[in-house]
Formats: sequence, structure tokens, C-alpha cells
Amino acid sequence: MKIFFRSIPVMLLMTAILPSKAQSPCDTVTGNACRSIVTDTVFNPYVMGVLGNWKPNKAFTFYDRRAESDPATAINLRTAGAYNEFTPYWDFRNASLKEVPDTFRWVWNSEVTLFNRNGGELETRDPLGRYSAGQFGYLTNLPIAVVQNSRYRESAFEGFEDYHFATMGCGNDCPPNRHIDFSSYKSSIVTDEKHTGRSSLRLNAGEQAGVSFLLTRPESDTIMPQLSFGLKSNSCTGAGALDKVSTDSRVLIPTFSPSPGQKMVVSAWVKEAQDCKCISYVNNQLVVIIKGPGETQVSKVFNASGSIIEGWQRYEGIFELPADANYVTVSMRSIGSATVYFDDLRIHPFNANMKSFVFHPVNMRLMAEMDENNYATFYEYDDEGTLTRVKKETQRGIKTIKETRSAMVKE
Repeated sequence: MKIFFRSIPVMLLMTAILPSKAQSPCDTVTGNACRSIVTDTVFNPYVMGVLGNWKPNKAFTFYDRRAESDPATAINLRTAGAYNEFTPYWDFRNASLKEVPDTFRWVWNSEVTLFNRNGGELETRDPLGRYSAGQFGYLTNLPIAVVQNSRYRESAFEGFEDYHFATMGCGNDCPPNRHIDFSSYKSSIVTDEKHTGRSSLRLNAGEQAGVSFLLTRPESDTIMPQLSFGLKSNSCTGAGALDKVSTDSRVLIPTFSPSPGQKMVVSAWVKEAQDCKCISYVNNQLVVIIKGPGETQVSKVFNASGSIIEGWQRYEGIFELPADANYVTVSMRSIGSATVYFDDLRIHPFNANMKSFVFHPVNMRLMAEMDENNYATFYEYDDEGTLTRVKKETQRGIKTIKETRSAMVKE
């Protein structure tokens, strides 16, 4: 198999100007707002990583018959199995190495279409046009979701775990833009209750929390970002000299923005802070509001259903985005007198398959993994970091499926 490398414009999320006027030891520029150092100013595309990054672009596999293809002929297993004819992918032409593949036998089987700033693969595509994507959290350091049959911008996961996450170095003042952003409700993200991990979103009686997303037409995915080069006159030579390089927002990593006409699945977990000896919670709702031309709105209300497992009940609903839709809003609401907690929100296309992950924000250990139906597998560790227990969430409750004990010999 050949892996083909090429220098590609890597889509980035970068911010540099600090949100506070207070001087920081990491400052190079101070201000009162975070701005993109790629789209809000002139920049050097090589310093910022837009150009000059050599990344794996496509992987090719050579297909051909073996030399020993007649089953009636005896073969020597120690030496048999070579290709009948092999053509190299690269060849020397005019004293330089050129790409001259046999397109009938060198077949590509995967292509990476999107990277993040740390070099992580965000989106890949196969020859049939099927996409796979991954979402990174904890300041783009850890994968928090993988999804099959979906583009990166078409799926999202929010576990409310890394809004207070920070590293020991610089770069915490203006963090990267989030794929799905509940930062305006950061004060409501608490550790009182949690479905997985350590945090959840708390809504007091009568409160709601919602985020809106601009829908993106599929044809816009084919428009590649362009660099604009500004020139200024040179009095010495009379020729133009490079003055500035700029670009637009298409060079940035897209946030969650599904396409009109798609059928989507929304899933989440909810808990009401009350002694509910009931079949189902009734004091909460998950509402999807779709806005079309002329500010027309279509709302779809979902209620939690199924078993209440250790105090938590699952949402799962299906909605369609009309072909003329422009925006979609996902809102979680407390409609009764009880405090309500929401956790592990997922949105993805109906034909997609998602798994999501939650990590401990301090030691970075995997705490939980949610399967295709948003049911969790929990991982517990001892003080030395050794995995001691694996528990699985089912409709009949949380069951321990594996437990181990180990110890060092004491002298």
C-alpha cells in the first residue's frame, strides 16, 4: 500500500487576542475580544499552518493477479506469491521522480479531507463517497466522538466535561472555537449530578438552554478556501512587492452545520432532582426549532422515554430539516417545578453511526464510552491508575461485566 503525501491547505481554528485587558505573562497582544489570527488580520500562511503542511492525503493499494494463479499447478510456498506484473507508483522521468500510477491497478481506498491544528484527522472519505469523522475536545487534545457515514460538520457531541479544562501553558485565554458551543451556559455546568464523567448541565425550574446552528448547503463543500495576495509598488525595481496575505472564513474548521433536507437523530440523557416513583419524567423537554425563509418556524418537541436507569432517562428523537430551512435550534427545557439535569447530547444524520467518549479532565483517563444507542460503558480505576471495573448501562440497570484486583508484593 502506498500513502500519498501532499502539501494541503489545513483548515485551522486559531485565536490570539486575549479577552481581558489585564496583562498576562503569555501576552504578545492584548485587547478585550478574541479574534481569529487567520481571518481577522493579515497573516503569514506558512507560520499559521495554512500552507506548507505535508499530511497524508490518499492511501493507494496495488491490485493484480499473482504469478501462480493456476490452482492445478504445484507451487513452492516458500517462494510463491509474487505479483504477475508490478508497476511502481513513482517513476523517474527527465531526471526527477514523477507520479505515474497505473490507475487500473493502483486504486485509492481512503482520503483525508480535514485535519485539526494538532494534526488529528477530522474527516476521511472512501471511493464510494462515504465520510467518516471524529470530534476532538479538551482543547483539541482528545477524541470525544467518532461517527461513520457523516461529514464532520453534520454530527456533534456535547458531554459538558471540558468547559473548565485548561492546560498549564499559554493559550487558555482564547481557546479554539467549539464544534457545538454552550459557553454562554457555563455557569450552569455543575458537578452535582452526571450521567457520565463529572459534569452535567443544570436547569432550574422554568429555565432553558439552547444553541442555534446555521445550515450549510452541500454545494458549499466543494468551494475551496482561497488566499488573497496584496502587492505594493517597489520604488527601486518598479515591480510589485508582497504587502499582505489574507483569506476568508472558509479556511477555518467548520462548526456543527448540517445540510437542509437531511433526516437527523437527536439523543440525550435527563434527570429530575426529585424522588420520582414514576414511569417517566414529565417536567422536561427537548425542543428542536427549525427556521425557514421569512422567519417561519417549525418546532418538534421530544420527551424522555424508556426505563429510568440509576435516575437517568434517555431521549431519542428523529426530525427532518426541510430543503428551504436556514437555521436549527436545539433547546433543553425545565417546564415544571423541579431542577433538571441534562447530559451527553448527540446530534447526527439518521444513517450515521456514532460513538462518544468521556475522559477525566485531570488524569485524562477514559471514564465512559457511549455506544451507538447512547448507552454507556463505565471504566473505574484504582489509585495507581489500573483498570479495576467495567460496568455496562442497560435497560435493566447498570451491570458490572468485569472486575479485577491486583497488588504489588510488599517487602
